[in-house]
Amino acid sequence: MKPRTHRLALVLAACGLIAVLVVTARGLGSWLVVDEPLARSDVIFVADGGPPQRELEGAALFLEGWAPRVAVSFPRDPVTEEARRLSGEPPPQERGALILRRREVPETAIVRLERIVENTRQELQADFDYARAQGFRRVIIVSSPYHTRRIRTIWRSRFEDAVPAIVRATRYDPVDPTRWWRSRRSLEEISHEAFGIANFLLGSPIPTFDRGRKEE
Repeated sequence: MKPRTHRLALVLAACGLIAVLVVTARGLGSWLVVDEPLARSDVIFVADGGPPQRELEGAALFLEGWAPRVAVSFPRDPVTEEARRLSGEPPPQERGALILRRREVPETAIVRLERIVENTRQELQADFDYARAQGFRRVIIVSSPYHTRRIRTIWRSRFEDAVPAIVRATRYDPVDPTRWWRSRRSLEEISHEAFGIANFLLGSPIPTFDRGRKEE
């Protein structure tokens, strides 16, 4: 192949690769959003993070009659006890329960999971263990739109055969997945979720918290 022809072939190949990457990237946002059809279930699990949007969706589904109870996770609190005391802010689990009560979910229908979790994988394991111990046959898991693909990936890989789940994106966190690259917020969310899925598929080699950091 002549040098000029070779260079032209390389340029065309590079253009083709860029076109594929652009098309794939444009569809990444839509791929990350999972919003499955609802069915009557035994519990609504509200994924930790992003209050109040996730809790509001959990409350809405409860009030619509899709499940008789709503469960909130017990995440490791990144805020020190002193900071909590000085600010008067409740820890994450109680903040979630407060939102549910304000949306008229009765206290008797709120489940506070007891296992401390640090990441989505641990949280879903706790959700599954609770559901299995209670003999539940189907669950609903609510989260932010771009977080739902990671939940679906982990649940299908580990738990779906034993306890089927319906993954729902909260209606209170509107996103446009076809324009995700046009704002810094969406870019940060997409990057975080893409990394989270890759980390899980690789066996979670990178921990959520620095194990060598001294706790205060």
